[in-house]
Amino acid sequence: MKLNRPHYKICFPLWLTTFALLVIGLMFVYSASIGHNRNYMPRQLMWVIIGLFLAFSLAFIRLQEYKSYAAVIFSLAIASLLLVLIIGKERNGAKSWLGFGGLGIQPSEFAKIAVILIFGRFLADFEEHRYDIRYYLMSFILLIIPLALIFLQPDLGTALIFIPVVLAMFFISGTNLTIIATTFIGGLATIPFMIPFLGHWRIERIKLTWFPERDPWHFGYQAIQSKIAVGSGLLTGRGFLKSLQSKLNFLPERHTDFIFSVIGEEWGFIGSITVLILFFILILIALYISLRSKNVFGQVVAAGIAIMFATHVLMNIGMAVSLMPIIGVPLPLISYGGSSMLTALMSVGILQSIYNDSAI
Repeated sequence: MKLNRPHYKICFPLWLTTFALLVIGLMFVYSASIGHNRNYMPRQLMWVIIGLFLAFSLAFIRLQEYKSYAAVIFSLAIASLLLVLIIGKERNGAKSWLGFGGLGIQPSEFAKIAVILIFGRFLADFEEHRYDIRYYLMSFILLIIPLALIFLQPDLGTALIFIPVVLAMFFISGTNLTIIATTFIGGLATIPFMIPFLGHWRIERIKLTWFPERDPWHFGYQAIQSKIAVGSGLLTGRGFLKSLQSKLNFLPERHTDFIFSVIGEEWGFIGSITVLILFFILILIALYISLRSKNVFGQVVAAGIAIMFATHVLMNIGMAVSLMPIIGVPLPLISYGGSSMLTALMSVGILQSIYNDSAI
């Protein structure tokens, strides 16, 4: 692979925002796990270090190389998704993990990058056909394959991330809005056929999204405890390391899916808004890099990454405040988890590569 040398330009706002979110994430993974049977912060720090190494490495690769190897990366992602269905480990009702010793990786997380890259290549190579319905339908085969494999695990949260990402990439590339709208409506029409595959407990959680009090000790328990945590933080919070919902073990998955609830309780409204502003800045930077890019591939890939981050943030924080169903979506760069951390930091590295490509 060719590296971006010479004339390398660093996007300092991108990295400063990323580091700020990483520091907050390490702080609250420590806060959410300290005092319990296991402190997850040392292992999270390990994933952060590995992720930063990968991010810096990917940042030096020329953008054209990502386009050239997109099909290979996509093929490897599909192979890993097939493998996890065969020999994967089941956690929380989903067979979505490949175990290696005491560690585990989630191939569906890395598939997000693979899908973004392969759609970027497809949209760039067939730019002149973007108004052709046949080309549009053919391209969705690239989405249906990983989406179906992830849905079979089943991992509803990760599967839902792909849809807004791909639609946004088509929009940025200039695809006919009527075609995009028709596809979106068609996708909504398939929802009733997916319900039987979700499982009873997922369906119950979705039904109780706005009314978790109807089942306070079972399917609505997590949502209720999360709302209590966020609400009890008031304006400035109880103080770092002073979350009662976390320390008294009321809040499940506090270091992963519900880490924002711990932030809300300990840092209050001010701290929560600070985190949201940092994510807003990160997404704006990604969109700026998309607009700044000189070619279609860079534009749609950067936009895809921006929407991936935005969707994660909306779904995760929506879960924490009972505006979205609880479907297991982590908060990027903050929630505990190796696969999600590596995916987020690798995405930042790719954004830096696109930024530098525009500067040359």
